[in-house]
Parts: sequence; C-alpha cells; structure tokens
Amino acid sequence: MTWEVGEELLRSILEKAPYAEGRVRRERRLEFKVPVERLREFLSVMKEHNFPLMLQISAVDWLKEGEIELVYHLMNIELGTHAMVKVRIPRDLEKAKVPTVRDIYPAAETYERDVHDFFGVYFEGNDKMEMPWILDDPERGLYPHRKDFNMLEYVKRKYKILDRFDENKDRYVI
Repeated sequence: MTWEVGEELLRSILEKAPYAEGRVRRERRLEFKVPVERLREFLSVMKEHNFPLMLQISAVDWLKEGEIELVYHLMNIELGTHAMVKVRIPRDLEKAKVPTVRDIYPAAETYERDVHDFFGVYFEGNDKMEMPWILDDPERGLYPHRKDFNMLEYVKRKYKILDRFDENKDRYVI
C-alpha cells in the first residue's frame, strides 16, 4: 500500500466515522483515536473497510494520567495494512470498563480476557470475565501489568524466599 492509498483509505473510513481522529502513521500503518462510547460502531466500520482480522488487543497503563489505553490491532490482508484503534479509559478499577467486541471480532474474547487478567479492565458483555484464564485463583485481582504493581513484594510473598532480596537493590534477575 502506498502513502496515497493509505490516505484514501483513511479518508474513506473517517467519512463513515467523523467522530474519530486518524492519520497515516507510515506506509501500511493507520492509527485512529476513538471515544470509548463509539468503539463498537467504529470497529464495525473497520470491518466494512476490509479489516476482518483482529491481531491483538494491547493495553498501556498511563499511571500519571490516570488512564489505561487499549489498542485494537486490526489487519487488512488484501492491502497488507495494519490499523491501530486506540481508546482511553479511567484506570480506576470501578471505571475501567469498555464494551466487548467479541460479537464483531470473535478473536477478541481471548484478548479481552488477557487484558482483564493483567490490567483489570472489565469488558462489559463478555460473560467469561470471571472465569480463570491465565492467573491462578488466588492471584486474581492483582493485575501484574499495572505500573503500580509491586513485583518484588509479590515474589517475596508467593515464593517465600525473603532472604534473597535486599530492599535497597534496584535490579533483580528472577
């Protein structure tokens, strides 16, 4: 896909979704920012524009901003184009909620459960949020990929090897 084809694809998508912000990040790479309340609608637009494959949902914990950014990675195989659809939500556990998109992209179910286990984001409408996925039951609710997660404290408690750790060290290989 050339830069011009990317610009045309971007224009076509934004015509259908004027509430979104978008740009061609580089050849074969589109980036969009969407309000969370329009996420499902926007992903349906992306599917109509031949982005049938969801590669992943990743998350970034913006601790200082008090937000978690979800990045939905989509692929247009025909054009070899990767699109990143970004939404931001509050990181507060009571408010860290977003609607599921597993009915639009069935592969999203796995990715939603992964983000839930590691970041504490709740995907409303996904009835498998409370089923154990990656973490053991006693570890549920710890959210180890959040920036304020105390890994050293967790390792000490989980493996009961307190004498190996010095509080004054700033690097460990575990």
